[in-house]
Amino acid sequence: MNSFLRVLGQFAFVIILDVLVVGLIYYEAERSKVAQANARAEAAKPVTMFDPRTGLELNHRTRLIMGDGYPVVERECAQCHPTQIIRSYRANRAEWLDAIRWMQAEKGLKKFDSKTEETILTYLENYYGR
Repeated sequence: MNSFLRVLGQFAFVIILDVLVVGLIYYEAERSKVAQANARAEAAKPVTMFDPRTGLELNHRTRLIMGDGYPVVERECAQCHPTQIIRSYRANRAEWLDAIRWMQAEKGLKKFDSKTEETILTYLENYYGR
């Protein structure tokens, strides 16, 4: 009977040890899944960028400065061409107006009402001027 109890005790010890190891493996796997999900969620968040010259926020999609007049420029300009063109072209007010007139004459850009044109020119001059 003593040997039976000893074998039964050893068997119980092995079973308990196995349950503990499997439980620890499961716990670590779940913890790893949660950490990976959190890392993916964090990586998916857009990084807020700021223009170093003005300190204003840049739109994460267009990368244009979100200053006065930005919604009008996004609506009227960013729908037709990449915003990289706006960001890389530095011009004074007269040169921006010439660029708009050229697009209207050569590319079929619609004529803007005076308020819209003024808003666009002021935005471009203030944030992407020389």
